[in-house]
Amino acid sequence: MTRGNPAQEDEAFREAVRRTAYFLWEQDGRPHGRHDEYYLRALDQHRRERRFDEWLKDEPKEE
Repeated sequence: MTRGNPAQEDEAFREAVRRTAYFLWEQDGRPHGRHDEYYLRALDQHRRERRFDEWLKDEPKEE
């Protein structure tokens, strides 16, 4: 389980974060000097999505 540990995040995850950060940066007009802000926003978004996906897997099935 990754739970937000960068050492455990795979290359596909990191590439998805980079692509999202670039997309967000472009959508905001490519502001100069704010690359860290966009990377951290994208990283947070993907980590939350991953935790939610893990939570869904762990939910007991109702019958």
